[in-house]
Amino acid sequence: MDLKERKKKILEVIIKDYINTAEPVGSRTLSKRYNLGISPATIRNEMADLEDLGFLMQPHTSSGRIPTQLAYRYYVDEIMQIQKLAKVVRNDIHNGYLKITRELDNTMNHTAKVLSQLTNYTSVVLSPRVSCFNCKHVQIVPLIKERVLLIVVTYEGMAKNIEMTLSQEIDTALALKLSNVLNSFLKNISFQEINMELVDQIQELSPDESNLLREILPVLRDTLMEEASDIHSMGLTNLFNYPEFSDVEKIRHLVNVIEEKPLLAGILSNDDTSQVINISIGDENDNENLKEFSIITTTYELEGKTVGAFGVIGPTRMNYDNVSSVLDYIRNELNTNLTKLLMK
Repeated sequence: MDLKERKKKILEVIIKDYINTAEPVGSRTLSKRYNLGISPATIRNEMADLEDLGFLMQPHTSSGRIPTQLAYRYYVDEIMQIQKLAKVVRNDIHNGYLKITRELDNTMNHTAKVLSQLTNYTSVVLSPRVSCFNCKHVQIVPLIKERVLLIVVTYEGMAKNIEMTLSQEIDTALALKLSNVLNSFLKNISFQEINMELVDQIQELSPDESNLLREILPVLRDTLMEEASDIHSMGLTNLFNYPEFSDVEKIRHLVNVIEEKPLLAGILSNDDTSQVINISIGDENDNENLKEFSIITTTYELEGKTVGAFGVIGPTRMNYDNVSSVLDYIRNELNTNLTKLLMK
């Protein structure tokens, strides 16, 4: 829907005023606070039109108006522009990444902390999964009887241990042989590319040894592909600062989502790649527990490949401009930091 400039300007200032105050906005308030160049009566008429169009609602008979979710969506799509963060903020973010220990968990925790502090909302960060990366080395270690340990290492320095039971017991010599054969075929391919045809290409193994690899490969691939990414979240208590969340039950709804890692990972891993920043407002969220919230997310990359995502969750009365600017800048910093951390 295309609004005329005057209506668009009035809607913009109403949304910004309501974001800052959480109080319904009246025509007299707008006339006093903002230099709109029109009378309170004209503002009142324009607000009535915006209400008829579904952009404003009147929560109480004698109160002003507040934006609807339709208004927020229009604002995000048609009015909002991602602004460059202040230099001091950019420097603080950049220097913060320089100071953290060179470990992936620390980087993810730091990202969640910075997001929460700069936005004053709840932050969530989805760590990369091992399956996103290329295999460098797999070692098979015999344990007890038929039990073995698979130690998987990627070129990016990530590691994963997988225990499994084979159909027969193997000794150290056979474990080493199988490891060497695996490494010759898996080197430099992603775990997503692992398939049983690899075994058919191997000539130096006996039928029994080939069968052992046929047992190992599916477990290796499926375990890594099904592995849930770690979720780092901070700032849940920030939401108590907002009057719309004085009802603790609403916060409990969010806690339920955050505690379900696969569900939250799915929410963060937005399939819409047309936008760098993805914004979902209130009822646009599929999950019933998130109908009272807005979610702003983005992804981060390693060598041009998306490996994770992060974002913030807050009220629909969210400062969309600031949050989008923060996410956009942190995205670039995180991409640079991960390259230094994992591609050394």
